[in-house]
Amino acid sequence: MNSPKANLLAALYHRNPDHVPYQGENAFRVVDHLGRKPPRTGQDLWGVTWAPLPPSYQVGVGEPAESFPVSHPFKTAAELVALPFPQPDPAWFAGLLAGIDTQATLVIGQHPAGPLDRLGALLGMSGAMRALLSEPDACRLALDRIADHHVGIARGYLAAGVEAGWLADDYAGYGGPLLRPATWRQLVLPGLRRVFEVYREAGAPIFFHTCGRAEAFIADLLDAGATAFNLESAACDLAALKARYGTRIAFCCGVPTEVMLTGSPAAVDAAVRSAIATLGETGGLILAPDQNLAFPPDNVAALTAAAQRYGSYSGMRG
Repeated sequence: MNSPKANLLAALYHRNPDHVPYQGENAFRVVDHLGRKPPRTGQDLWGVTWAPLPPSYQVGVGEPAESFPVSHPFKTAAELVALPFPQPDPAWFAGLLAGIDTQATLVIGQHPAGPLDRLGALLGMSGAMRALLSEPDACRLALDRIADHHVGIARGYLAAGVEAGWLADDYAGYGGPLLRPATWRQLVLPGLRRVFEVYREAGAPIFFHTCGRAEAFIADLLDAGATAFNLESAACDLAALKARYGTRIAFCCGVPTEVMLTGSPAAVDAAVRSAIATLGETGGLILAPDQNLAFPPDNVAALTAAAQRYGSYSGMRG
């Protein structure tokens, strides 16, 4: 039997895994460089102000952020072109592998806000959307500079021994894309390609998260080098994506966030069984919730139990 890590890589690349890997079996670990998360209150390194949270608020272990932006420091994309953005420091990546058995666990380096998300934080989302229409040249330059920051982050992770990258950038809501795919291809995608290329040259897989009904962007992201997608099951037709792209696509998701947050253990069991049947038959599935939040312990246990119950490939093939 393969180690959890070897089995995960086999699933990721459709190479006859033993079972469907799942979040919780320690096949992978997502790590954060120093300063990746925003501050609990005050300004971050980019000048964005984050809301203070009450002392009574308890941050869940799995939550990706501890606050939300309340003030955006710039009004136009032109202001960002000459802005001295933060430069990745080797000290940010020190000690990331401490306590991790890298023979058994794939270590994935998590990036801060992706290019479009960062533009939204700097200008405000409505300001960023206006700028994409009214200042396309300045936006392209600003997005390229944000991508440069991510290139530095990717190189820092790889130099520290991290073996994969996790990037997130939101392009859609439940109703569809937030911006025209043609605009995204012209302004956002070129910078993403450069970030992906750092990992591709190292032979490292790339995990990509985007919210909403994001099918319009998947083909270009695959062509750019994305390996596995963390998508929203309730918004995207994952089965149709698998049918369309076959062994070119892998998923690290499958269990809807709402089910994990508010459903019963029985509902989680049913969601796991459906995800494995729909997405896991030929490999390409790492079973996980669609978003990484703090879920009820009973539902986390239900996901693990169901993954072990239904996820054997010998059972599926037999």
